[in-house]
Amino acid sequence: MRSKAAVRSRFLSYTGCMGMILVLSCFLISSCGVRRIVDQITMAQSLGYDLDGKRVRSTLLFGDYSEKEKTNIKILSAESISSMDTFQLLNTKSKHSIHAGQMGLVIFGKEYAKQGIGSVMTRLFKEPYISSQLQLAVAGTNAAELLSSTVKTHDTSFIMNMIEQSEQWGNLPKVNLQTSLYNYYGAGRDLFLPYFIMEGGTVKIDGIALFKDDKFVTNVDIRDAFVLKLLTENARNGSILMPLKKSGSLPDDYILMKSITSKRTFQLVSREPSPAILIKIKMKVSVRDKPEYLRLESKEELSAFEQKLTAYLVKKSEAFISLCKSKQIDPIGLGDFVRSKSRRWNERDFQSSYPSLKTVIRIDLTIVQTSLAE
Repeated sequence: MRSKAAVRSRFLSYTGCMGMILVLSCFLISSCGVRRIVDQITMAQSLGYDLDGKRVRSTLLFGDYSEKEKTNIKILSAESISSMDTFQLLNTKSKHSIHAGQMGLVIFGKEYAKQGIGSVMTRLFKEPYISSQLQLAVAGTNAAELLSSTVKTHDTSFIMNMIEQSEQWGNLPKVNLQTSLYNYYGAGRDLFLPYFIMEGGTVKIDGIALFKDDKFVTNVDIRDAFVLKLLTENARNGSILMPLKKSGSLPDDYILMKSITSKRTFQLVSREPSPAILIKIKMKVSVRDKPEYLRLESKEELSAFEQKLTAYLVKKSEAFISLCKSKQIDPIGLGDFVRSKSRRWNERDFQSSYPSLKTVIRIDLTIVQTSLAE
């Protein structure tokens, strides 16, 4: 497979002319009078890739709209020695031609993701009919099981909707094909995707899958996903569950906070001998739930608790960055930031110094609402 550096310039030039390709394609299609009747084609909604030994198993999810006021979910699967002929093989099992223009999700089984998803990523960005809003994800078990479990929902967008609501209202950082391609091909940053598991026969977002280049390395839980969200975007919503005791906490010895707004900025403190970065986060939170014994009524009580929560978030952020450095992965894009501030930045040199990269995290946190939801 080609290196990221070999494809990067091509990706940037490709995305620059994507809009023109789409406009021209639409013009040509309309001018030729080509029409495809919806009930005479199969519109792919989700596609999964799994590794079965040395063979690739592809799983296609699509909707059957033959019954009025009801959507039945159908599953097709195929095996091959490669992911390149996925749609050709799936078409041999479909009575209608399969089209990917409406596809909203590609999900990779964990074992497939370990061996690398770069070839699929490359094909996705080459295809002008694939939406830049397409979602990507990793299944902790396998993609086929995850997709098949949604058949009973009669909702072809079930997993896509889970991702969207968790990005908007929960702890997931925003990610789609466009941002994933940027993280994959961009210098000084690494890919991350939503991570799903099966729990009690139900699909669950369990956190974030972290990659080195195109290979899955590790995953973090949904609480640490919020830390990544704070470090990569100006995050609204998302929750923080903080223990009130250092050890021996009972189920009620926690406080649940909700992020209202946050703003993150980076500052390069030094370049030599190894880079040092100051990370500033300014955020406002509200109290969503707490034990009755915790008093947050006076200014003094609020101020003292703000300091405790700030220290907790700083510690969680430092732990997350330490994990990334130990795995030699950079989902935050710290290398990209240093590159933007350095004329002679070299990716290989930065990777060598990355484990000794110094980061200082300062969080300015304010509790702006203490009324609890009924």
